Amino acid sequence: MDKVENGLFIFRRDFRIIDNNGLNFLSNHCDNLFTIFIFTPEQVLNNNYKSNNAIQFMIESLKELSEEIKKKNGHLYLFYGDNNKIIEYVIKEFNIQSIVFNMDITPYSKNRDNKIIQLCKKINISVYLTHDYYLHDIGSIKTKTGQIYQKYTPYYNNASKIKISPPQKQEKINFSFNNKHIKYIISLDDAIKKFTTINQNILVHGGRINALEHLKNKLPNYDNTRNDLTKNTTELSAYIKFGCISIREVYHHFHSNNAIIRQLFWRDFYANILYHFYGNEYKLGNLLKSKYNNIHWINNPSFFKKWCNGQTGFPIVDAGMRQMNITGYMHNRTRLIVASFLVKTLLIDWRFGEKYFANKLTDYDVANNNGNWQWITGGGADSQPFFRIFNPWRQTTDYDPNCEYIKKWIPELIHVPIKDVVKWDIKWSDYKNINYPKPIVDYTEQKKKCLDMYKHALY
Repeated sequence: MDKVENGLFIFRRDFRIIDNNGLNFLSNHCDNLFTIFIFTPEQVLNNNYKSNNAIQFMIESLKELSEEIKKKNGHLYLFYGDNNKIIEYVIKEFNIQSIVFNMDITPYSKNRDNKIIQLCKKINISVYLTHDYYLHDIGSIKTKTGQIYQKYTPYYNNASKIKISPPQKQEKINFSFNNKHIKYIISLDDAIKKFTTINQNILVHGGRINALEHLKNKLPNYDNTRNDLTKNTTELSAYIKFGCISIREVYHHFHSNNAIIRQLFWRDFYANILYHFYGNEYKLGNLLKSKYNNIHWINNPSFFKKWCNGQTGFPIVDAGMRQMNITGYMHNRTRLIVASFLVKTLLIDWRFGEKYFANKLTDYDVANNNGNWQWITGGGADSQPFFRIFNPWRQTTDYDPNCEYIKKWIPELIHVPIKDVVKWDIKWSDYKNINYPKPIVDYTEQKKKCLDMYKHALY
């Protein structure tokens, strides 16, 4: 890239000026660097998968980012409107010669970015996409025959041998701003009011300062405690999703913690699956293993509502759902439990659960969420066998044996002895004075129905 006078960097989900590949690349190739972020109606308003918690976190992160850029004599311009209309306007107003942004992997992102590329070609502006969000460049890890991995372990064995770039030291960034009156601007205060509802109980708040606080804990016993519902996990997922810290910073911080590192590679694995299969031969919402799309789900609306509200009468399931509904976060082990319960105990289409998670989670990530729900269902990349069904009663005794997690999120059971909580399917009738429901289904009966349903679809 030849050096230009005025360059434009578009922030998306990379809310930091430290170790930001696209930002550093542009700074090395322009004299004046302008920065923008665009709120688009199809993402923050007219979006069935919108998460108010995620938008709150995003706006908190943008506020801190804006302040950091201001300290360095720049300005983060915040716009609301049509993506290309605003970009074309900014190009004209700021006399931009080159645009850079970090590459994203969702079908929406690919379509949006292709339109930007077409616009830049039309008006003869150079445009560059840089890799920043993942440990390795998307598509760079392939099988010996040049295919995208669909099994995690061989993917990990290959990818983990390749060196991960260290975080870049902060370079001087040539931030600039323009004093002229600019159209389509929106303030962050107005964005909060217009696009989301503040959750006072949200577990994690946005911004790099908060991200670095969470990063301080190296969690040396993570491998032994990561499934214990009473123990903290990294709680970094939202910060990684929105790029408040770079994936390289996280990797090198935890480089000796193999259990956490493997989770980072799962993230890359699912990102590659999403990028290469969805939006091409597969539509988002279809299972990768096509025969699993033949399953005839029961989809009982009453059961789904009770699952959403944490009123199924299965304490471990209800505790997880209530935690997510209140805080925008759910422990990873509980995510697996409640997902398996919806799909393989209540026999409800996984897409209902995937969408509900999308609407509630602060750390909602299309690739991870889609990949994990498909894993539970059995029809995704490297999925569990269809006949593996989580027993919520056994999951309780394995991961919350003293019912600390359950009693935290289900105060109705606070005075019920542990021995009765873990056998609520039998003991509920002894506590009819307690305002907590009996199990809405019999787990053993539903397991048989589930296996029959799968066998009918697959064989």
